[in-house]
Amino acid sequence: MSKKTLILCAVALFAIVIISLTGNIITIGDKAMQIHPAVGWTFYTILWLFVLRFIAWPTLKFLFTPELKGDERERLDDMEPAELARYAKNLAMNQQENDLYADAETPLQGVRMVLEQRDKEATSVVRKVALNVFIVTAISQNGSFDIITAMGMNLQMINRLVAMRHRRPSLTQLLELYVIVISSTLIISLTDNILDEIDAGELLGSAAGSSLAKTLIASSVNGAMNAYLTLRVGKMTMRYLEMGSRHFKQNRKKIRREVRKSAFKEIPAIAKDGLETISGAVKSSTWDKIASLNPLKKSTAQE
Repeated sequence: MSKKTLILCAVALFAIVIISLTGNIITIGDKAMQIHPAVGWTFYTILWLFVLRFIAWPTLKFLFTPELKGDERERLDDMEPAELARYAKNLAMNQQENDLYADAETPLQGVRMVLEQRDKEATSVVRKVALNVFIVTAISQNGSFDIITAMGMNLQMINRLVAMRHRRPSLTQLLELYVIVISSTLIISLTDNILDEIDAGELLGSAAGSSLAKTLIASSVNGAMNAYLTLRVGKMTMRYLEMGSRHFKQNRKKIRREVRKSAFKEIPAIAKDGLETISGAVKSSTWDKIASLNPLKKSTAQE
């Protein structure tokens, strides 16, 4: 089904719902008028106040919300000293960033060092979240749990990235970022179905054809896929905050290609760290269980 057809179907469905709802409202209003005109007018007044407060006002606010501006780092070289000073003040630097800024030879160099430091911290946050997503979804064998977990972690990651930039976007502006997360995490629901069709024995020989080996391989691939999507979401969020919503929309295809390549390069390291973490936790847990069975340890504890 084409995109145009889906849009037409959605519009038609929306129209049917509106017509049905309007008919029900008119019917209720007529019955209220039959009871007493005051009751009828009270009903319509409350209805219009409800529409204005919860439908019309949010819609107008959404349509006229200003676009989120980027950090304008590409203009730093062209800024006059006074404008650069205002720019540095608007960065709302913390104590560590203030020290970094003060140690720089020039204000321009200080601003660039602060922005670079924030980029490094944001990148570190994205990688840590991707690693956590890999571990949780690799261990989990429930597709619905994977979706909820990945979406929750991605939303927290976005909020943290925004806070690290000391930005104060409106809820409407944040909605654009959340849409990126939702559209990306929806792909996760297809992962388990695809992996269920993979025959580990055919890929790696009969030795890997056991149900345990197949489960381990499928879980690892599933965790890597979810971590890859998290990397993409985090990197796209960073670019969105850097470029602003307008320039981001204008260069969305180019950004997607760049982010896709960057995330693909980083996923092997994330998967390696994730598998090592899981393996270490399993070994530690197993050793603790064996040690707890040691009679010498028990006798020592009794003494």
